[in-house]
Amino acid sequence: MMGVLQMASLGERLREELTGTLFTDQKPLHPNRIRIMSTDFPRTIQSVQALLTGLFEGAQLDAPAIEIDVRRTNEYLIPDPQPRQFPTQLVLESHLAKRPHLVEKEKELTELAHKVTDALQDQLGEGAKGVSFGIGEEKSQDDDVDAMKTKKPLAWAQLSEILTCLHSRDLLPPTISKDDVEEVNKHVAWRWFENLSHPVLAKSAMWKFANKLVGDMEHKVACVQRETECTEEEYIEEPMLCIYSAHDSTLIGLLCVLQLEQPESWPEYGSYLKAELIQEEIDGGAVQHWVRFSLNGQLLSSTWMRDDESNEPAEMVPLSKLSDMIHDEHDIYCEQTGSKLFTWKNGALVHTKSQ
Repeated sequence: MMGVLQMASLGERLREELTGTLFTDQKPLHPNRIRIMSTDFPRTIQSVQALLTGLFEGAQLDAPAIEIDVRRTNEYLIPDPQPRQFPTQLVLESHLAKRPHLVEKEKELTELAHKVTDALQDQLGEGAKGVSFGIGEEKSQDDDVDAMKTKKPLAWAQLSEILTCLHSRDLLPPTISKDDVEEVNKHVAWRWFENLSHPVLAKSAMWKFANKLVGDMEHKVACVQRETECTEEEYIEEPMLCIYSAHDSTLIGLLCVLQLEQPESWPEYGSYLKAELIQEEIDGGAVQHWVRFSLNGQLLSSTWMRDDESNEPAEMVPLSKLSDMIHDEHDIYCEQTGSKLFTWKNGALVHTKSQ
C-alpha cells in the first residue's frame, strides 16, 4: 500500500510540473493522447496505475481506461535485468568486468560481501545462490561448481535488493548496520554505472529503447509540422505524453545510453526520468528542437555535449545531434594484440574476436 500511495503522489507531482504545458484549463490532456508501456510484472503495472490515479485526480473524464501495453517489453526494457538483447552481451559483460579498476574494487569489498552474505544465511530461500543477478554478475555452470567447493558471497545486486527490503521493514540482522546497507547500495550503483557507461554495453542493453524514444520524438516533430494537414481523428490519437513503467535497472540503463550525468547512489523507489521535447522559434520563422532530461525534478547535464557559451555539459541538446549520438558506432580492441574484440554497428553487437 505504501508503494501505491507513493506512486499516486508522484502522479500528482507530475501533474503540477505539466500544468501550463500539457494540462491546461482550456485544453486538458485527453487520455487518448497518452501512451503507456510497462514491463509485464504486477508491481510495475500497479505502479503506473497508481501514477495515473494521481495524474488525473479530480479530472472529469468521459473516456475509456488508458491501455497499458505490456507486449514485447522485454525487447525494449530491462526487467530483472534479463533477457539480454544479444547472446554475445554476456561475453562482453565478462570482458568488461575484468578491467583492473573493477577487479581491485571487488577485492577491497570482498570482506563486506562475505559478512553480509553470512548474516543473511538464515533468511535465504533454497536455491538463492543459483540466481543469475545483474549486469556483469551472470553466473555460469562453472561458478555454481566453484560455489560448492569454495564459499562465495551472493551477487552484489542480490545483496542490495535483500538489504533494502529488510531495512525498509526494520528487519536487518543485528550484525548488519545501516552503514553496511549504504555501502552495499553505493557499490552496486557504482558497479552498474561503471559497466553500463561503456557505450558498447550501454547500447547492447538499451539501444532499442533509446532509439524508440528518439524516433518517437522525431515522429512527433514531423506530425507537428504537418498538423494543419491532419484530420481531427489523427490529431487526437497522436500521443502528447508517453509513460514507461519499468525496474530501476532500466532507469540506470537509460541514464548510461543517453550519456547523462549519473547519481552517486542507486535511484530510490518511485524515481522518474523525464525527457522533454522543446520547440524553439528562431529567426526567419524557423524552429529548433531540443531535448531536456531530469531525474526526480533535477536537471541532468549531457556528458557527451558541451554548451557553446559556458563550455559546461549541456542541459539541453539538439534532437538531431541526440539522434546522431544514439546511432554512433563503437569498437573494443584487445589491449595486448590490438585486434578488434567487439563492434557495435547498425543496432547490433558483434563479437569479432578471431577463433
